[in-house]
Amino acid sequence: MPYFYYKAYPKVQSQDTHIRQTWLRRVGRILPNVFIVVGATAMTTVLYPLLSYQMVNVKWAQRSLAKPVPQEEWDVMRGIAQNTQQTLPSDPAQPVMAHQETQPVIVDLDYTKVSNWFPQADIASGQTSLPSTVKSYTLSIPKLNIDTMEVVIGGDSLDEHLIHYSGTALPGQYGNPVIFGHSVLPVFYNPKNYMTVFSKIPTLEKGDEIFVKYDGVEYKYLVESYHEIEPSQVEVLEQRYDRQTLTLITCVPPGTYLRRGVVMAVLSKY
Repeated sequence: MPYFYYKAYPKVQSQDTHIRQTWLRRVGRILPNVFIVVGATAMTTVLYPLLSYQMVNVKWAQRSLAKPVPQEEWDVMRGIAQNTQQTLPSDPAQPVMAHQETQPVIVDLDYTKVSNWFPQADIASGQTSLPSTVKSYTLSIPKLNIDTMEVVIGGDSLDEHLIHYSGTALPGQYGNPVIFGHSVLPVFYNPKNYMTVFSKIPTLEKGDEIFVKYDGVEYKYLVESYHEIEPSQVEVLEQRYDRQTLTLITCVPPGTYLRRGVVMAVLSKY
C-alpha cells in the first residue's frame, strides 16, 4: 500500500498565517460597524439641521408670528408693487418700490448675488442711493457670535460682505433697512465668514439683540418676529414709515434656496 508524505510548513510561517487570519477575521467583524457609524454620522450631519430648523419654525408658528403685518396689508402692498413695476423714482432720496416682472424660472443661479434672490424683483438695477456719505456700517449679533461684520450699502456680492438694500431706510431712521446675508448648513457655520454668517439667524428668539453701528452711532434692535416667504414675495422690500425696524434676509432651509427666511427687529428706545 503506497504512502504519501507531505512536508509541513515551518512553524514560524504557520504562526504568521494564523495571526494574519485572526486579524482579518477581527477586521471583518469590526468593518460593518464602522460603516454603520460613518453612515449614521453623515445622515445626522445632514438631517439634524433640517429637523432642528423645522422645530424652530413650529416654535415661531405657535407664537402666532407667521407674518409681521396682517394679510390684508400684505395684499395692499402686493398690489402697490405690481402697479409700480415699471416706475422708478426720479428723486434719488425717495425709496425704491420693489417691482414684479413675469420671468421664466431659472434653476441654476449664483446665490452669492443678491439679484438672484428675488427673481421677480430687479434688485441690482432697482437700487438707488439715499443721500449719505456713509458707504458701509457694521452688524453684530451677540447670541450668534457675529461681531462687527461689514454691511455695504448697495452692491450685489455676498461673498465679501453683507448687503444693505439701497433705497431702504438707513439704520436709526423711520422705515425698514433690509440686510441680505448668505447661509449654509449650520454644521459649517462660521460667524466670521460672509458665506456662512446668516446660517443661524432662524434660531434667533424674540427679544434677542442686534447691534448696528452706523456713522459712529450704535443702534440696538430687538428681534420681534421670524417668518418665511417665497422668492416671488418681494413685498418684504417695501417701506413702512410708522416704525423703526430692521429686516435680515437669508435663504432657507439651511443649505437650500427654496424660501427666504426673514427676521424682523424693532429699534430699542433704551
